[in-house]
Amino acid sequence: MPQVFAPSKQGSSAPLSPILDPDPRLRVLSPGAPLHRGAFVLYWAQFARRADDNAAFERAIAEANARRLPLAVYESIRVDYPHASERIHAFVLEGAAVEARRYRERGASYAFFLPRSAEEARGVLRRLSRQAALLITDDFPSFLGPSHTARLERLGTCPIWAFDDNTVVPLARLAPEQYAARTIRPRVSRELDVWFRPLHRGVCEAGPAAVEWPFEPLPVEGMDRASIRALVAGLPIDHEVTPVQLEGGSAAARARLEVFLRRAIARYPEHNHPDEQVTTGLSAYLHFGMIGAREVALAVRDASAPAEARDALLEQLLVRRTLAFNLARENPAHRTFEALPAWALKTLQEREQDPRPRLHDRGELERAQTDDPVWNAAQRELRATGLIHNYLRMLWGKGVLAWKKKPQEAFEDLVYLNDRWALDGRDPNTYTNILWCFGKHDRPWGPARPIFGTVRYMSSSLAPRKLRMSGYLRRWGG
Repeated sequence: MPQVFAPSKQGSSAPLSPILDPDPRLRVLSPGAPLHRGAFVLYWAQFARRADDNAAFERAIAEANARRLPLAVYESIRVDYPHASERIHAFVLEGAAVEARRYRERGASYAFFLPRSAEEARGVLRRLSRQAALLITDDFPSFLGPSHTARLERLGTCPIWAFDDNTVVPLARLAPEQYAARTIRPRVSRELDVWFRPLHRGVCEAGPAAVEWPFEPLPVEGMDRASIRALVAGLPIDHEVTPVQLEGGSAAARARLEVFLRRAIARYPEHNHPDEQVTTGLSAYLHFGMIGAREVALAVRDASAPAEARDALLEQLLVRRTLAFNLARENPAHRTFEALPAWALKTLQEREQDPRPRLHDRGELERAQTDDPVWNAAQRELRATGLIHNYLRMLWGKGVLAWKKKPQEAFEDLVYLNDRWALDGRDPNTYTNILWCFGKHDRPWGPARPIFGTVRYMSSSLAPRKLRMSGYLRRWGG
């Protein structure tokens, strides 16, 4: 495997400045209304829900200090969020219960808004932006991110900036859309000397802002799990998708990372075997921005572990994850079947008339009612934990293709299952994982097979013979 993670020694350990000129991470969404004045800098934590190792928040601190203004942080989760559920709400609120104090320690006032309806949430950002001198938020290229930034562009109040801290190397440095890992890998490698380093850590010198919050802030700081679960049980959201054992928040993410680095990283090359349990388990935290890819990658780079293990994991963090975010940023259709390459669309279309061994509707898939025990186990794991083991997620995606009359229907069912049940769903990584099952970021494989054509074939029937997974099947096999 090519080594891409080792920048030169020259200057690679110096903290990265919060203000660069020009800064490829920053997009000006709105210059602000002429003569607008505001009393503070506001950071809207949407997709990076953490106070530390957060380049957008560091920029907000630096701008507040440069302008000699106080700082405020606003965080929210709406009930009309697509697939809003007890699972998602509880995970986010568990993170906020810990992070509220961390924002205050960095010199910011903090408020969490939990609207009970779409109507209650309407107009909040406009009213906040009228008070602010500058609004900075996260530039997330998928799911609700593009619609949120488009809405901010129309506010016409204070200046509004979107800040990209999704990947170690800024996405603007990696355009256009890349074909595969082999094409993005050298681009990432060339940029690591600049970007693969810790962030400068600042504190707002003017302290917390006095904000007229246009809502009643939720007293989230210090809330325990029982209180949070009781709260979300009363919201108008999906109550079938219940909270999981995995606890939300940056503290829980860092504790999990520490355990992985101490006990499991040396065996990471065996992570395809479900029974080994040597995956990081950080995908949900990365999705909600409770921990960042940079922090994880730096910890892995510096870990006391064999080079083979560190290289394997850094390939996932620095190359494969970045490839997924590159797709999301450069291709607005990345959540659709149309994002597939022409060769994959052609071969799947040519095989639409091939007989299927059986057909399953979406409800049967959701309830894990197929005759494939490996697929059912993966779906049961998803429903119970919000996650699927990394390798089995590929088998999970490939399996549905054979159970639908049209491949596009299979794709849409997978996206639905992923977005509704997965804590790491609604994310460039998981959309790309599903697309890969249909040929994205891959190449044609011959000879052509029924149903799959030249799309890479995988069979879950062979998995128990190839993988150590007897314990996994006992746990999730039903």
